[in-house]
Amino acid sequence: MTGYVNHAGFNITSSKIQLVEINYKTSGYVLQNVDEVYFDERLKLTEDKETKIISVLQAAFNEILLRNRINSKTASFTLPPEIFYTLQVPYDNTLLYQDLYEEIKWQLSVLYPYVFINDLVIRHLEIHKNRIIDYDTLLVSSIKRKYLHWLKYFCEENNLKIKFTDNSHFASERALTSIQNIKEGISLSLYISSNYLSFIFYLNGNPFLFKVINYNSANEIPHIILKETTPTEKINLNRSVIDYFYISGEDITNSFVNSLNTSTEIKFQFFNPFENITPDPGLFENALFSKKSSAFSPAAGIAFRV
Repeated sequence: MTGYVNHAGFNITSSKIQLVEINYKTSGYVLQNVDEVYFDERLKLTEDKETKIISVLQAAFNEILLRNRINSKTASFTLPPEIFYTLQVPYDNTLLYQDLYEEIKWQLSVLYPYVFINDLVIRHLEIHKNRIIDYDTLLVSSIKRKYLHWLKYFCEENNLKIKFTDNSHFASERALTSIQNIKEGISLSLYISSNYLSFIFYLNGNPFLFKVINYNSANEIPHIILKETTPTEKINLNRSVIDYFYISGEDITNSFVNSLNTSTEIKFQFFNPFENITPDPGLFENALFSKKSSAFSPAAGIAFRV
């Protein structure tokens, strides 16, 4: 692939940083590095000062550098769903772009009145009506510029060039679609972070519904899942018509998924984001690669984005 540049993908959570590095060699794409480091103290990404966050990140990154030679000069990052301001609302698909953008800002201001809207970087996806939701909707995802600023500073300090920043669940989905070609039926992707559940529902391979829901205790998770897969007045969605259930997230174990499947009577599946890429031979001795591959779906998904 002419012009391809080696690419490092980082997933940042409140407790750790993960690395997935993709290199391009004469034989094609190669998975070069898979690693993670837990922080000495848990971060509050929405509250801690930028200097503290960067200091903790740098210490963890230095530990990664001691163990791995990183060949990439470009880096991309994923951040937890709770960092983002998201909404999905009906919209008029005849609106011109500027009018649509103003409508998005207004909707964000209503839902998040405590946020300075002009300080957000905003992306949106237009979703056409379908047999589940019979009206056009807008999926909006936005993030405060300050997060992009400190990631840019972190990269500059480490001679890296920042390329992309994304929601960890969206990036995880990119990793999933790199190995699964789901063209028919309805699928649910569930992403679990420290205190949030993120749901993405797909119809024939296209997203049609997105939700992020806060939880206080793990024992609330089954109830939330069952509620979100039950029909409502506006959304005709029942778990019995969902063909595939996938799960990813922070520190999700096999025993947790087994317990979740028992309590909900749903069969959630892990997936291996590295299934379709050739690993460097040295990775076969890496326990993170061989035993915890599914946990790296966000970092893998953003690294796959070229």
